[in-house]
Amino acid sequence: MGFSTDFVGHIDIAPPLNEAETQYLLAFSGSRRYDRGDPYDVPGNPLAETRLGVPMERYNAPSAGQPNLWCDWEVCWDGCCITWSGKEKSYSMEPWLRYVIDHFLRPGAVASKDPRFEDFTFDHVLNGIVVGCRRDTKELFTLEAADNVVSRSVIRTADPRYLDYPPLAYEEEIDREATVLRRRRRPLPEEEAEVVRLADRQV
Repeated sequence: MGFSTDFVGHIDIAPPLNEAETQYLLAFSGSRRYDRGDPYDVPGNPLAETRLGVPMERYNAPSAGQPNLWCDWEVCWDGCCITWSGKEKSYSMEPWLRYVIDHFLRPGAVASKDPRFEDFTFDHVLNGIVVGCRRDTKELFTLEAADNVVSRSVIRTADPRYLDYPPLAYEEEIDREATVLRRRRRPLPEEEAEVVRLADRQV
């Protein structure tokens, strides 16, 4: 079944990302990081991507060098910070943050040698702290970036006694909001269509 972890806080990015960097990293974190043959490959529209034509063994295997199937670090629209995406069961947050910094952001990053990233500046420095709390054991810890160096520190050690406890109030509220969002549907085209009175039509 796995476990979920809730995170608060953000990591500052200086200088802020440009548009090309922001759009790519949003697509990167928004798409399943399965074995695409190229670990940097991203779909044009992550929300519309399907498994069609992809063998199951590849679909369930992470791309080479990537921690797992989802990168749950998401940059903001202004490109000035990166934070938790809010998705449940976010694993490998520490190695994923290192991966994003080492491959796409810091000076001399791995992707800087790839001509497809010619619009990237590779001059960013990340600083900040995110605090995580595991739902199952209530382990409380920090993930810190200090001049692009990532570290993890435990504030409160895991306690297995919490495995049998019911969710805390804030956890229930987070889950309730997530359920509401999942149930919302986009309006049908005819529901969004503007009503034009016949008398106003131009003939």
